[in-house]
Amino acid sequence: MRHLARPLSLCLLLAVGAAQAVGPAQAAAPAGQTATLSVIFGLRDLLVNRDAPNTVRLTTPWGQISGAVNGPPHPDAKYREYYGRVRPLNLQVRVPPGTRPGLYPASLSARLFTCNQNRGLCIQREAEVPVSLQVVAVGETGQDCPLRLTDASLAPPGRWR
Repeated sequence: MRHLARPLSLCLLLAVGAAQAVGPAQAAAPAGQTATLSVIFGLRDLLVNRDAPNTVRLTTPWGQISGAVNGPPHPDAKYREYYGRVRPLNLQVRVPPGTRPGLYPASLSARLFTCNQNRGLCIQREAEVPVSLQVVAVGETGQDCPLRLTDASLAPPGRWR
């Protein structure tokens, strides 16, 4: 029985590690076409201010693309200056013709003005998230994997969440 415990422990550790490992955000397209990175806002306790200069920017080897944060107003009258939910954002980047197939590093930066509705704490929150752009050969398809911004990913390092 003891001889089974060690391999079983290793399998459990590998399974837990695999369950926690989430693939990085990625957008794919052939050279000369447009890749789309989807940004999903999975916010629970954070409300995003509708009047603040919220910014989301994708920096790629071929330039920067910015997107506007938007969504419907909060249904509760006392939170009308906030979004009820933030709509997904699609950032499109044109891959230059002649770009060789492969993975190219990029990054997404988000600056959101938020209030935590449970704690009543309003601060500017920032996130810098690495993403990948996959250039594929013509006729091939790559894998798109959306980026999910959550309360935790917008938490200041070493502070409240």
